[in-house]
Amino acid sequence: MNFTFFRWSIISIRLSVLIFLALGTLSAYYYPGGNYIFKTAQSYSFWNNFICDSFRNITCTGQNNLLGARLASLAMLVLIFGGVFPTFFVFPYQLSKKVQLNRTIRWLGVSAAGIAALLPLSSLFKMPLPHDIIVVIGSIPALIAAFLLFLTTLMETSSSRWVKVIGFLMLITALVNLILYLRVQWFGSPLTSLLPGTQKVVLLLCLGWMLGLTTTLDS
Repeated sequence: MNFTFFRWSIISIRLSVLIFLALGTLSAYYYPGGNYIFKTAQSYSFWNNFICDSFRNITCTGQNNLLGARLASLAMLVLIFGGVFPTFFVFPYQLSKKVQLNRTIRWLGVSAAGIAALLPLSSLFKMPLPHDIIVVIGSIPALIAAFLLFLTTLMETSSSRWVKVIGFLMLITALVNLILYLRVQWFGSPLTSLLPGTQKVVLLLCLGWMLGLTTTLDS
């Protein structure tokens, strides 16, 4: 792996996380309110709104969210292509010498990133896409790729303990969130704050894990 490309990947991940947090915060600020749990809510709720709620040009209560949707979509695209993509494309080869394992992580992760990008792109270009199917199809390779990359950090002695702990918590929470999502969306279980809430927790753990990986490899 070219050293300059590797260094730029670390910088890209760190910048993408900062930009995502800035734009994501703005998109939440401009969100007019309403969610599937409390439709009379007057603002974006960390626990009750889904991440994809902020992508919607029209909220579930029929309010205009054009500015917030644009900010949220750009934030997610920056994170996907500036953060998630280099994490799976570059880092496996820095953490492990097992070529087949690295290749598997790379292409599962890149595929998941490409599928996930369809959601903000569909908002930007107003393309009607099957949201639930995209979420499930993208989540499965993402979980497998993240699990395999997590295993490489366990085998890599230079990885700090807190990076391994965050990675473990992220995977467990992501698996719980996927099970909850399937139960609610496909099997008719009642929607509670647990589903959108754990979704945000997974996202924050993922951001922390990616930043932790950059620190590990930077050292």
